[in-house]
Amino acid sequence: ELPERAINKMLSFKFCLPIRHTRELARLVHCKTRGFPMYIIEFLRSIIQRNMMSFSVKSRKWRWDDILIDIQMISGNVAELLTRKLQQLSHDVIETLKVLSCFGQMNTSTIQLLDLGQFVPDMVESLEVAMKEGIVDKAGPIFAFSHDMLQESTYNLIPVEERKLLHVNIGRSLAQDVMVAQNAELCTLAVDQINISQGTDNILNPAERARFAWLNLIAGKHSISASSYEQARGYFEAGIRLLHAKAWDKQYSLCLELHELSVVVSFMDGNVETASSLLGVILSNTKSFDDALNSRVLRAKFLASQEQYSEATNELLDILSHFGEEFSQDACLAHVMSEIKAAQLMLKEVTKEKILNLPTIQDTRKINAMEIMGLLIALCNFSSPMLVPLLCCRLMKLTFEFGFCEDTISGLAFVSHALLFYSDDVLLAARVGRIAESLISGNIHEHSLRAKLTQMTCSVKVLIEPFQVTVDHCLNGYNSAKIVGDIDNAMLCGLIYCISYFFSVPDLIGLQRHMVNFFSPNDKTQANWRASQCNVIL
Repeated sequence: ELPERAINKMLSFKFCLPIRHTRELARLVHCKTRGFPMYIIEFLRSIIQRNMMSFSVKSRKWRWDDILIDIQMISGNVAELLTRKLQQLSHDVIETLKVLSCFGQMNTSTIQLLDLGQFVPDMVESLEVAMKEGIVDKAGPIFAFSHDMLQESTYNLIPVEERKLLHVNIGRSLAQDVMVAQNAELCTLAVDQINISQGTDNILNPAERARFAWLNLIAGKHSISASSYEQARGYFEAGIRLLHAKAWDKQYSLCLELHELSVVVSFMDGNVETASSLLGVILSNTKSFDDALNSRVLRAKFLASQEQYSEATNELLDILSHFGEEFSQDACLAHVMSEIKAAQLMLKEVTKEKILNLPTIQDTRKINAMEIMGLLIALCNFSSPMLVPLLCCRLMKLTFEFGFCEDTISGLAFVSHALLFYSDDVLLAARVGRIAESLISGNIHEHSLRAKLTQMTCSVKVLIEPFQVTVDHCLNGYNSAKIVGDIDNAMLCGLIYCISYFFSVPDLIGLQRHMVNFFSPNDKTQANWRASQCNVIL
């Protein structure tokens, strides 16, 4: 085994550099190879192949990145030697490494939170001893095994019958922190330890099971915020498993929320059968209409995603009837024309300032009803087109009667479209459409609203404004749809853009180029779509 000084002299000679320039590199090489010549050659070859070390023609000397080399994993041969050393370490160091093997890596803040004094008196001190032996590396505040083989070997030192208890004790220790729910990293670390230990019925008491079920709910929400839907589904399912056998009686609120969010992420993860099954469980156990509302809306969205538009429309119409809003799918043209004329009178003097001066709606039932109407308008384009003008006119009546909300903007855009098709008042339709556009700008959900409503406002704009204005408007809608990952509306805006482009600039070659740009597959857009759809459902 070569000492660090000898390795430094060798590197200095081979690289034609002063000893002081290779001192840190020599320390790293000795740490990673334990000074065995064959391993030194293998390690140097590997860092050169990974471009961590290269010869600079400009400066005419070898250059390397100490930080990258420091986090480079040691070779398997060295790991085998270090594994033999494990049994020679002190009891405290081995016990500390057993805890570390349950994580893989730990930062110093996590170590400080662990209250495992009965097992490990001083974890930091023991980890520093393991560092000197080359078993553990430290990068900044993070301790990690220098090779996967070492982690596996250490974990195997824990008797099988004791592993579950150790994981549970670690989870308990981390969950004691008062900020565990607010700290996403700490929360996921705590529940991961509990979830690893399958079948903890005989270890956790009922109060602990309830607490970790709740922490799984929180961890799942953190995962949704990070767009990790598969991971979130795992947390929600683990939380459901930890609930009481009669959870719908004894832990109703927690049970309902876990099941509802599990439906959302199952739907987003493409697990259709699980989503459908969970919806059935929820709707068979909810105690009131209000408790079932979210799940019924989710079921309507689920049906629409399966192209069952009539069933989804019926579901939402039934929900609206509970809010006192009755609509018939057999609406006749005369009824529609009557509502359009009433809307013309109502909107004749409307301005952006008048809309903004309206009070914010406070009636929760009316807010929910308007949200359902907004969903129905999108669905009725496929199932019951005659309902669309009735719904958007009702949205505007509710706005003037109860106050302004975000669905008011959608109502204005759809009313402008309805006025264009069911009346000859093109100027009023255009003015209402411009009001909707101005309210979209600066809204907290500006991009999602623009993506959804651009095709409505364009249908009016194209009749009274130059084509170039429509082209720019469609392009803005397309870009907003891409930002929020709304593929369907992005394609619609792209199509309208291409048509408008052709009429404003009759250039077939240019049109072909734009169509290729708009309709070519885009993996990033697909990923954004999943994230945006989950946020829409939530």
